[in-house]
Amino acid sequence: MAHRLVAIALGLALALGVANAGLLLAALGPHTAIPAGLAALCGALVADAVTGLVHWACDTWGDERTRLLGPHLIRSFREHHRDPGAMLRHDWIEVNREPGVAAALALVLLSLPPMRAALAEHAALHAFLLALLAYGASANQLHLWAHAEAPPRPVRILQRCGLILAPEHHARHHRAPRTSAYCISTGWLNPALDALGFWRALERAITRLTGVRARQGATNG
Repeated sequence: MAHRLVAIALGLALALGVANAGLLLAALGPHTAIPAGLAALCGALVADAVTGLVHWACDTWGDERTRLLGPHLIRSFREHHRDPGAMLRHDWIEVNREPGVAAALALVLLSLPPMRAALAEHAALHAFLLALLAYGASANQLHLWAHAEAPPRPVRILQRCGLILAPEHHARHHRAPRTSAYCISTGWLNPALDALGFWRALERAITRLTGVRARQGATNG
């Protein structure tokens, strides 16, 4: 039953996403197309940042015994390092369950009449939210395709164009010590964040505040 409900939620998310994209495209005009395009780019970047933050946090802090997040979220990331191919053995519903259900709930809110009326007057905001939800909801699937030996041809084209996470780019994260390239939707932010030492600086700041050391007792494989 739970599996079926998740499947319904994922189907709802896809349908509402397509419907919202159609409404956005119909509302675009000469003066709104470029701002909407830039806003969509920002939405994709924010989604990439969120996936990186979650991935980094689950790789760096706590373990499988951590309350609430440990048994499921942290465990999935740690097991992925030990067996990167394990996610390929899960079906589409299992892979996309949590982000897909969250996106479905968000898209239901965006589809309510008051929200639709407000977004009709703000195409850039609509584009930002749709791009954020699209890349965020599909992050696990994009991550899976970066590990697949033979992803669908359209997916490989998008990977080569740099519009979604490419296998060659993501492979950097799986090279020891596995402390870089955390962003897993597009990977656009990884070069800048790694070059700036962003994650190490964030770890040092948290250690100063809490006294807890990064990757203390962690086993990332």
